[in-house]
Amino acid sequence: MGKLSRRQLLKTGLIGTGALAFNQALASVGDRTLELGGQQVSRTSGRIRSKVASTCLNCYARCGIFGYSSDGMLAKLSGIPGHPNNRGRMCAKGQAGVNLIYDPDRILRPMRRVGARGEGKWEPISWRQAIDEVAVRMRDLAQSGRQSEFVLHSTRDVTAQGFARRFCHAFGSPNALVNTPLGGWNKALAQLMTWGSQHEINDVANTEYMLLFGANPFEAHILRTSFVQRITEGRLTKIAQERVHHGAKMVTFDPRLSQTAGKSDEWFPIRPGTDAAVALAMCNVIMRHGLHDREFLDKWTNYSAEKLQAHLARFTPEFAEAESGVPAADIERIALEFASSKPSTTVSTGGVTKHRNGVYNERAIMLLNAVAGNIDVRGGYCLPRTIKLAEPSPIPPPPSAKSPFAQSAALGVFEGEAGMAEVIESGKARVGLYMCYRANPCYEFPNTKRVQNIFSDEKLMPYIVAIDSYPTETAMMADLILPDAMYLETLELETPPAMDLVPFVSLRQPVVQARGLVRPVEEILIEIAKAIGGETARYFNFQSYSEYLDAEIASVKPLIKAGGMSYLEDHGFWVAPTKPEYQRFKKTGFGTPSGKFEVYSERLAAAGFDPLPTYSPLMDASSLKDNEFTLITHQWNVHTHSRTADSMWLSEIVHDNPLLINADVGERLGLKTGDEVRVTSKTGSLKVKVRLTEGINPKAVAISDSVGHWEYGRVAQAKSFESNMPETEHIWWRSEGKGVHPHSLIADDPDPMGHGQSWMDTTVRIERV
Repeated sequence: MGKLSRRQLLKTGLIGTGALAFNQALASVGDRTLELGGQQVSRTSGRIRSKVASTCLNCYARCGIFGYSSDGMLAKLSGIPGHPNNRGRMCAKGQAGVNLIYDPDRILRPMRRVGARGEGKWEPISWRQAIDEVAVRMRDLAQSGRQSEFVLHSTRDVTAQGFARRFCHAFGSPNALVNTPLGGWNKALAQLMTWGSQHEINDVANTEYMLLFGANPFEAHILRTSFVQRITEGRLTKIAQERVHHGAKMVTFDPRLSQTAGKSDEWFPIRPGTDAAVALAMCNVIMRHGLHDREFLDKWTNYSAEKLQAHLARFTPEFAEAESGVPAADIERIALEFASSKPSTTVSTGGVTKHRNGVYNERAIMLLNAVAGNIDVRGGYCLPRTIKLAEPSPIPPPPSAKSPFAQSAALGVFEGEAGMAEVIESGKARVGLYMCYRANPCYEFPNTKRVQNIFSDEKLMPYIVAIDSYPTETAMMADLILPDAMYLETLELETPPAMDLVPFVSLRQPVVQARGLVRPVEEILIEIAKAIGGETARYFNFQSYSEYLDAEIASVKPLIKAGGMSYLEDHGFWVAPTKPEYQRFKKTGFGTPSGKFEVYSERLAAAGFDPLPTYSPLMDASSLKDNEFTLITHQWNVHTHSRTADSMWLSEIVHDNPLLINADVGERLGLKTGDEVRVTSKTGSLKVKVRLTEGINPKAVAISDSVGHWEYGRVAQAKSFESNMPETEHIWWRSEGKGVHPHSLIADDPDPMGHGQSWMDTTVRIERV
C-alpha cells in the first residue's frame, strides 16, 4: 500500500510539479490510499492542504463541498463523496467559488456615498460608523411610528431569509421581501394550493417515464447537480432481481432545443405558455381509456373521478394541438405511454410557471400526476422531505399592518397588491429606508430602466443600504454599502430537499478566514438590532449567530445525540436515521385545509379565480406579424442569474448571449448567423447578434440572462486590468464583448394569482440593423 502507481499520481495532479515538490508530496502521503474527497497535496510546496467541509451556495442546489487551502489561501473546492444529494459531484459554478472569494473588485469594507447617487464616489468608514448611521435612521422611523417605511429585500439567498424576516418583524415592519421560494412564486402557489407544499421531488432515479414540461435540468434546476445524477441513473439500463430494466424514456416539451431537450428521446417545440392545454388533454386521454387511478382520485382528492372526467371533456388532443402546435396523435400516444409506464413522473420548472398563466400551467401538470397515479410513489411525483429547524425564542410576532408589496405565497394566498417598482412609483407605499441583501433589482427586475429611475429618485428612495460582497448595479446606487461575507466565509445551517427522500441537515462554515473587514449578514443584523435598542434588540439577545444556530438545532434530538454542531463541523452534514417512506399522505394527509390533494381549490375560488385546473390562453400566435415573436429567456449551465459574471472561469466559458431565431424564419427575414438586429418591445429596445438554429419554435426567439452587466466589476464587463490575479490582464473575450441585458425589453407583468413575473410572454419586433 505504500507504493503509488503513475496512474494514481496522475489522478492527484502530482506529476509535472517539479522534483522537489514531487518528493515532498510522496513523503507526506506515505502509506495512505488515494480516495475521492480525501486529502490534497499542494503541487508547489508538496505540503498537505487543510480541508474543511461546508455547503456551496453558488446556486440554489446547496451541494456538500470540501474547501482545500494552503497557507490560508483557498486553493480548491470539491464535492463531499458521502453527501446525500450531490454525492461528491460538483458543477462548474461550484468550482468557481475560488474566483468569487478572490474577486479583485470585491467590497471589503463599509463604504459611504460622497458624490451624487450612482456617480460611483465613495469614502471608507468604520463598522461603528456604519452601524450607527443605519440605527439612527431606523430609530427615527420607529419613534415617529413609521416602521412600515422600512423595506428589507433579498431574492438571492435562500439561507438567511428566515433571519432577515425575524429582523423585519422585530422592528415592526411587514415589508420582509425575503421569502422567494424555490422554483418561483407561481410554482409555489400552485403547489401550496394543491397539496400543501411549495415544490416537489421527482423520483427520477427510480422512474420508467419522464415527461418534462418547460424544464431544462441539465442547465438549470433548483437541485441541479444532484437532480441530473438521478436523471442519468433513471435513464440507464440496469439489472435488478435477475431482470433487465431498460432505462426510462424522457420526453420534453420546450420551445427551445435545450441541453435537456437534446438528450431526450423526443422533443416537441411547444408554443410558449400552452403547456396546460397539453397536460389537460393527456388527463382526458388517460381517463377516457380507463387508465386513471380511480382509487386515489376518489379517496385522496376533493373532486371525484366522475366530475373530473366531465371537466376534462373539452380538453381534447385536437384542442391542445390547435393551441400548442403539438400533433394530437402524439399527445394521445404519449399520454397512453405515460399512464402505462409504472412508475412515471413529470418535471416542470420556469418554462411552465414564468407566464401570466403560470399557476394554471403548474396545477394542470400536477393533476396529470394525480390522474396517472404518480403521487408520492417510488419513481413518481413525491412530496419533499426536509427537517424543520426551530426558531429560537422569543419569536417576534408578525406586524398587524399588511404589506402593500406583493409577496410569496408562503406568507398567504394573495399577499400584497403589486410588485415593488409599481408600489413605490405609484406612491402606494412610502419607503424611508430600503435595505437589500444580495438583491440586485436594478439588474434582475423586469423593465430595468424604470427600476433604475426609481432608485435614482431620492424622493422615492431617500436612503438605500446594500449588504453585498460585490459592486452590483444596485449596490452602486446605494447610500451605504455594508460588505457581506460570501458563502465560503460564513456559518449557516441548511435543510435542502432530500433527493433520496431521507431528510438531512448540512452546515455552511468558513473554509478560510474572511477577507478584509467583511461580516456575515446575520452578524450585521444582530449589531444593528442592538444599536436600535428597545423591542428590536430584545429579539436579538444573542452573543453571536452561532448561539442562534445552536438553538435552531436543539429540537433535532438525533442530531444533538450524534454531536450537534461539532458533528456538523467535522462532517459537513447529518442524515436522519430513517429510510425512504412513500405515500406518507396515507398517514398524515396532505398539508391542505381538507387534508387532501385539492383538485378543486376553495381558496382560488374565493379570490375570484378558476378553482379547477384549467388552461388560460395568453395570445393567438397567428396574430403575430412576420417579424414579431414571443421572447423567452433561458439560463446557461455555468451562470446563476445575476451573481456569477464576475467569475473569470465562468465568464470565459459564457460571456455573450446571441438571440436564437429559427433558421427558416431567419432566412426568410434575410438574416444569417452573426448579423446584428434591433429587438424592440413596448418597454425598450436593444441591438444584439443573432444565431440561427433549427432548435426553436418558429414564433419564438430566445436569449439568456446573466451577462450584459454595466456594473458588478471589471471581469463582468469584459475589461482587462492589472490586479493581484495575473489572469485579469488576459481577458481575451473583451473583443467579443460582454453580451446584452434583455430585462429592459420585458414589462413588469406578473401572474395575477402567484405574483410571479411572466418572463416568457413578451412580444418583440425584430429588424435587421
